[in-house]
Amino acid sequence: MDLLEIDKKLQNEYANSRINAENQALINKNKANANPVYKKLDELERDLVFLIGKEEAKEKPNKKTLLECNSELKTIKSNKLKILNSLGLSEADLKPKYSCEKCKDTGLVGGYVCDCYKKRRNAEIIKSYGLSENDFVSFDDINESLFKNPEQLESFKKLKNLMQKWCNTYPNTKKFNILLLGEVGVGKTFLLKCMAKSLLEKGFLVSFLSAFEMNNLFLNYHTSPNNQKQQYLSPLIDSEILFIDDLGTEPMLKNVTENYLTLVLSERERLKKPTIISSNIDSFKFAGRYGERNFSRLTNKQTGITFSIVGDDLRTTVTK
Repeated sequence: MDLLEIDKKLQNEYANSRINAENQALINKNKANANPVYKKLDELERDLVFLIGKEEAKEKPNKKTLLECNSELKTIKSNKLKILNSLGLSEADLKPKYSCEKCKDTGLVGGYVCDCYKKRRNAEIIKSYGLSENDFVSFDDINESLFKNPEQLESFKKLKNLMQKWCNTYPNTKKFNILLLGEVGVGKTFLLKCMAKSLLEKGFLVSFLSAFEMNNLFLNYHTSPNNQKQQYLSPLIDSEILFIDDLGTEPMLKNVTENYLTLVLSERERLKKPTIISSNIDSFKFAGRYGERNFSRLTNKQTGITFSIVGDDLRTTVTK
């Protein structure tokens, strides 16, 4: 997944959408102005608007003149509307109908990325991993009947509430690394998907991938020529919020897995971008597999949160 390519694609889409909207409005205007009566009324309207503005700018506007001009302006607008209706048009058809009125299909509002662009970009990022937003779940989707152990349920609910609070607080959060450790089937992936959905709905830019997919990006980066390397690590470094699921299930590649994980985590830490990871190995094995530096970086209490989830494998629970 290449963020540069995604942005290039979306920018082209937005430009085409904007051009199409403006061209259609121009076609409609030309159709209206092809009617000589409409064109004359349009000219009269502009002249009247100018006269009204000129009169209102005077220190003592002539109320009678303004009343007459406004009355005439109302009549002209009414007659113009009748002609437009006869042509199968409305006043709204003379203005560009942008997909997003907020950014006028530019993707930017006041120099900042528009929410509509964030949503489209998120969809493209998620799609590049073979997923859709429907693959994610909500914090409200917990099936409590899966928990045989009441203590496990209560512990999980407390963790869920904490993760939900983190999502509600972001980006005003002091801690930007989250590491969830636990055996298979205790709900780690579920929580990551809940967090991803919550943040997606708020319009943040999210990347969600498995450790296996991450490792493939590392390998491609390692084996590619220098002019092609950027496209493989940019999804991991540039993404606003990065989710890595099931770290520990991927094969360890010599001079690849640990080294590039260190690079990604250090860069994201420098940029203070959240990295949220689930792993099925305990803290001791984690440090041994990925190195003390990576473990220390993720578990730093000043910048990170670490949880070990214990309990039964919920995937093997049979509900009645």
